[in-house]
Amino acid sequence: MKRKRSAYIPFVSEKYPPEYVQLAHKATFANESQILESDSCTCFYCGHTFNPQTEEKLYWITEREPKEKTLQCPMCGIDCLIGSASGFPIHDPEFIKICTESWFGGISRISDGLSVERLALADILLED
Repeated sequence: MKRKRSAYIPFVSEKYPPEYVQLAHKATFANESQILESDSCTCFYCGHTFNPQTEEKLYWITEREPKEKTLQCPMCGIDCLIGSASGFPIHDPEFIKICTESWFGGISRISDGLSVERLALADILLED
């Protein structure tokens, strides 16, 4: 069953300017060493937060040499994870919201107010 989307109204944050959010976005790519140094990670698509040191299985995307691998979310499979070692406030709900709105333009589980749940990529692609 398709969900009907309401009109998109962009989220604006006075606390986190666009330049800061762009730097955070860069920290989600080729981030293997940052993730492995972190004790917590957050996904900006589904909102899943976990400890990469204790997570049973981590899924990595191999990037072109000499770049490091990029971590995929173990909950939803999207590659927009950022770790606590990045220095960004990954547990601040406003930061999470401005990042998801900036990257996904109102189309994410967080923007839609959906709960965190394990999804297959096919589920994500078929949501619309």
